[in-house]
Amino acid sequence: MTAIPPLLPRHTPPDAAAKDFRGNKLFRHMTSNEIEALSPSVEMLRYGKGEMIVQRHDQDGGIYLLLDGALLANQYAKSGREVGYRRIAPGGYFGEIAAIDGQPRSANIVAIEDVRIARVPQTLARRLFETSPNFMRALLEDMAGLTRSLTDRLFELTAVSVACRVDIELLRMATAAGGDGVTAVINPCPTHAELAALLGSQREPVTRELNRLAGLNIVRQTGRTLQVLDVPALTAEIERIGGEV
Repeated sequence: MTAIPPLLPRHTPPDAAAKDFRGNKLFRHMTSNEIEALSPSVEMLRYGKGEMIVQRHDQDGGIYLLLDGALLANQYAKSGREVGYRRIAPGGYFGEIAAIDGQPRSANIVAIEDVRIARVPQTLARRLFETSPNFMRALLEDMAGLTRSLTDRLFELTAVSVACRVDIELLRMATAAGGDGVTAVINPCPTHAELAALLGSQREPVTRELNRLAGLNIVRQTGRTLQVLDVPALTAEIERIGGEV
């Protein structure tokens, strides 16, 4: 993915997505009245695939809630190599770190599909920090979860093979997609290049491992849909090649 300069966001009509932000997990411990009181201050935005929502070093301190689509948090080395930190799915959010410490953004956030976003301005976020224990409870829980996730990814990057990292990431996505515990459908599945950026690898080893799993009848990919045909077999394969589940 090539770095793209930030573009002006397209605002949705005031009532087009007015209720969607209320279901974001950031508000899960707040009462309906508390959430409703936020409505006049929350800004609704749209971005197209490939647009950059925020750029590393930006000073904006708002918190962004993803309503539809998918986002990638990434950074580019001077060589042009892309490093992906995490994908953000609907119901997720970003920007809380800059809202807390007032420092510039630490990563780019790029739309990898068309997206709708609700923006909580920095002034509102800081007021919630000071006045809403329920808001802060959710935020602290999520930051603890993110820290654990990034710790796991750092370990995987340094201790297991690319093939194993691909398998672990597929299992994460299959678990997030739900299902019956035996099969799962990941749609849309990240491209091989996007997976490589997330896993600290190149596209070719990712493609080789996906082809190997397909040959074992563990996965099947059709376009942007990836079916995990045998979740227990994928789990066993991770353990066989040196990973932990």
